[in-house]
Amino acid sequence: MNIQQALHNSQISPLDAELLLSFVLKKPREYLFTHPEARISAAQLKKLRKLIRRRKKGEPIAYLVGNKEFFGLDFFVNKNVLIPRPETELLIEKALDKIGNSKESLRQLAILDVGTGSGNIIISLLRNLPEKKRKSVSFAALDISKKALSVARLNARRHNCQDKIIFAKSDLLEFLIKKQKIIFKRNLHILANLPYLTFQEYKECSPEIRKYEPSIALKSQKRGLGHYKKLLNQVRKIAGLGFPKKITLYFEISPWQKKYLSYEIKANLGNTQTSCFKDLAGRTRLAIVEIEREN
Repeated sequence: MNIQQALHNSQISPLDAELLLSFVLKKPREYLFTHPEARISAAQLKKLRKLIRRRKKGEPIAYLVGNKEFFGLDFFVNKNVLIPRPETELLIEKALDKIGNSKESLRQLAILDVGTGSGNIIISLLRNLPEKKRKSVSFAALDISKKALSVARLNARRHNCQDKIIFAKSDLLEFLIKKQKIIFKRNLHILANLPYLTFQEYKECSPEIRKYEPSIALKSQKRGLGHYKKLLNQVRKIAGLGFPKKITLYFEISPWQKKYLSYEIKANLGNTQTSCFKDLAGRTRLAIVEIEREN
């Protein structure tokens, strides 16, 4: 069987078929169109048919090929981590802008990725910072899942930044609270794309998401803000210790959660400066909170 025949007989969407065949052949998609008569070996065809069967059952393409592009970089993904979403790129863009224009001393700056998953957020941020800033800033990736941290470490090696990032198993910021003297002398930029779906929203997700992606990375209690509420409580404790002069928080949220998150921010941190930003679809997707001591 040749490439053209395999694509025609796949019985799945053309794009899915192209991605799977490209993966099996270890060739770019362009190769499929420029070499339609190229033969597929029996072993390759067997592997392709197995992947097609899994895809028909709803398994995401990203898990089948073990790869997902995010912010121009390729990341390894498996069932232990959430598949990176395009809307999360807004968080990277705003963090790069704010850190790039910051007047803070770089040697006094730490960037923390809470609930790192595949590591796509902190690795994308690190790789897109200018070399001078990359060398000076401290980076840490935290996750409660050891399996997720393994994926994040693999991706750090893939992008040659494993020596720049501290990886630690942590229930949100617990690691930092226990290791105060290591990091609290630095101003903190805390990036968080935590679970924010309500239980009802999770039930309404596609079967593909509910069956294959880790629910621990998607749903949360208390209007979907249970994890953020806990994180804000931890931030209040850290701010109360008086070590960092400035803490900047970046939270990805659901558009309708803006007013509820504002309430939680005020309840835990008082009247802080909070800015919200919309994604390309015009929906509020990101909240940035700035906490600064006057002395």
